[in-house]
Amino acid sequence: MRKSRRVVITGLGVVAPNGIGKDAFWDALVAGKSGIDYITAFDASDYPCRVAGEVTNFVATDFIQTRKARVMARFSQLAVASTRLALEDASLSITPALATKATVCFGNSSTGLGDVATEGFEALRKEGVAGVKPWTVLEFPPHAAASYLAIEFGIKGRAISISSNCCTGLDAIQTGYEQIVEGHAAIAVAGGSDAPIFYSSFGGFCALGALTKRNDSPGEASRPYDRLRDGIVLSEGSATLVLEEYDYAMERGAPIYAEILGYGAASEAIGMRKGDLTGRVMAQAIQEAIYRAGLSPSEIDHINAHGSSLPDYDVCDTNAFKEALGSHAYRIPVVSIKSMIGQPISASGGFQTAAACLTIREQLVPPTINQTTPDPQCDLDFVPNVARVARVKRVLINCHSFGGSVSALIIGQAETGL
Repeated sequence: MRKSRRVVITGLGVVAPNGIGKDAFWDALVAGKSGIDYITAFDASDYPCRVAGEVTNFVATDFIQTRKARVMARFSQLAVASTRLALEDASLSITPALATKATVCFGNSSTGLGDVATEGFEALRKEGVAGVKPWTVLEFPPHAAASYLAIEFGIKGRAISISSNCCTGLDAIQTGYEQIVEGHAAIAVAGGSDAPIFYSSFGGFCALGALTKRNDSPGEASRPYDRLRDGIVLSEGSATLVLEEYDYAMERGAPIYAEILGYGAASEAIGMRKGDLTGRVMAQAIQEAIYRAGLSPSEIDHINAHGSSLPDYDVCDTNAFKEALGSHAYRIPVVSIKSMIGQPISASGGFQTAAACLTIREQLVPPTINQTTPDPQCDLDFVPNVARVARVKRVLINCHSFGGSVSALIIGQAETGL
């Protein structure tokens, strides 16, 4: 059941393929605007997949001093940018007096393997140790992003790195929530970033066979729950949420988007690539989240779903929602924003949670675009192609990683006077 210390979301920072900043991101989502296009970061003409969700208009020095940006891996640059936007959105500055009351809970999966590490390995092979830039070993590991956030914003509480593939963003939010509930912090900067659109890291995903081969029309390539889907569209980006203890947020007059109500997680334990088509393990995670939120399944108004466009994972989602929510699953809108932003791995959960917060605020559900051919195995209401006005008080968010990790988060309107 819910614990006494309440945690609310007060800031949203988004650097996405379809928009930088929460407003641009949201406007693109409700308009059904895709951020998927042909790859520009490298020559992908010989790759089986040539489309991706790039943040093409991102300029690191808009957010970071030039001397710092010059050595940072792209995933860290994106993380700093989204966090700066989130803190600005929350009207929050980490002062020296606040520094020890704040924590960083941030994650990534691809890390700097596509840029910093690849460059370092090639220099080592060609020139030996003398050719390797001295900062290489500091910039590509997973903890670099969380470290940069602590350094850049003067956060002196715990700096925690999370890496659970596509569940990373939700798991980081849950970790930040726990830090506040347990009294270790009053504020948490939580989320995830990833930057896999480089020739080496992107090539690995191509070799796995998980990416779409729909190269003729990039904007139609990501089509979750559609019968003609053939794989994910890999993307990049970063999403940061500012979490605060409810009383602290109220005292400072912070804007409140939503309250974190419940969380659940589990592992399918089947294989690194194979998903559980029955959805039973995902359903267990969802049921745990509902229980911890003190809710019944009928009190869920909307699902912001994993919806990666992988044929088997989309079926898993659908079956999990049916098992966890029963017949109520057929009566609520289910959306995959990955139809517009692609699969940004560790940033996924943060993007989904940001979209869910804005759905609650605006009472408007974005569409799942590219829904043209119904899949009989995916037979829920996926809000095809056009945004919809809806009464939304509580949202379920789910993520599903390669390797079988599954996570579910429930957020809702923050009730005052409790």
